[in-house]
Parts: sequence; structure tokens; C-alpha cells
Amino acid sequence: MRPDPPDLPAEPRAAQTLDRDGLHDATLADAALAGLQAPGVAIDGCVLDRVVLSAARLSGAKLLDAQLRGCDLANADLRGARARRVRIAGGRLTGALLSETDLAELAIEDCRADLAAFAGAQLRRVRIAGCDLRDSDWQSARLREVLIEDCDLGGADFSDARFASVQLRGCRLDGIRGATSLRGVSMSWDDVLANAAVFAIACGVHVAEA
Repeated sequence: MRPDPPDLPAEPRAAQTLDRDGLHDATLADAALAGLQAPGVAIDGCVLDRVVLSAARLSGAKLLDAQLRGCDLANADLRGARARRVRIAGGRLTGALLSETDLAELAIEDCRADLAAFAGAQLRRVRIAGCDLRDSDWQSARLREVLIEDCDLGGADFSDARFASVQLRGCRLDGIRGATSLRGVSMSWDDVLANAAVFAIACGVHVAEA
């Protein structure tokens, strides 16, 4: 399953910054915007290259047809954001707040997203690949038609999450919480065996030493 890619303009204008007025049909590169205060900002038809938005306050942001490459969103507040046809690649999402977001046709690839919070988020037609998702929070999230592959989910919390047509491929699940909530997830037999200890513990099975 691959989400629809962003529909980007053929000749975007070069922008110098991002502010509360948003960004439309533009390319923004190498901008240092740590701590930006722009709740509800709209970004559509844009490419962001190596933009630093760490600790930015972007709650309620609206992202449509956007590509973020090598951007730093560590500890950014994106609670309640809405994204459609967005690709995030090679970036940093450590500690980002993505709770209560509405995410559709989204791809997150080769990103560091440890400690990211997706609690209460809605994800539809999303692919997450090659990411560090250790200790991420998925409590009460709703995932439909989602593929998570080659990711480290060690220590992640899936308590009360709900899954429909969700695949986990080649993922590490060491120490996850809420493993019994993974009902509805599809995994290969090899992946099930690789994470057998996780499922045994979730079922209350004591693994005796040989």
C-alpha cells in the first residue's frame, strides 16, 4: 500500500520564510524557524527542504500536497493538525506532538521519530518506513489501511489503539505496551516468531529458561 503522492506545482516560487500567513505553491529551503508560533498555519503545494521547526507551535496546522525533506520537527506541537497527500522524508520528529491529528495519504520515511506522540490520532492510507519510533505513543489511535515497515517500535505504547487493514513488516516490538490491542494487525509468520516473546508476555505466558 502506497499513499497518493503530493500534487506539487510545476514551477513553485522560492519563499524566504514561513509565518502565520502560511505558504502556498512555494519552495522553502534552509530556513531556521525553531520555536515558530503559527497555530493553524496552512501549507499547501509546497516543498520544505532542511527547514528547522524544532519546538514550533503549529497546532491545528493544515498541510495539503506538501513534501518535507530533511526537516527538523523535534518537539514541535502539531496537535490537531490535518494532513493530506504529504511526504516527510529523512527528517527528525523526536518528541513531536501529533496527538488528535487527522492524517491521510501520508508517507513518513527514514525519519527519527522516537518519543513522538500519536495518541488519539486518525491515520488512513499511511505508510511509515525505516523510522525510529522507539517509545512513541499510540494510545487510543485509530489506524486504517496503514503499512509500518522496517521500523523500531521498541517501548511504544499501543494501549486502546484500534487497527483495520494494518500491516507490520520487519518491525521490532521489544518492550511494547498494550500488545493485546494489536488485534486486526497483519504480520508475516517470520515477524510473529521474531517477536514471540512480546506476544507471550502479553498473554501472561512465563518463558522458562532451558
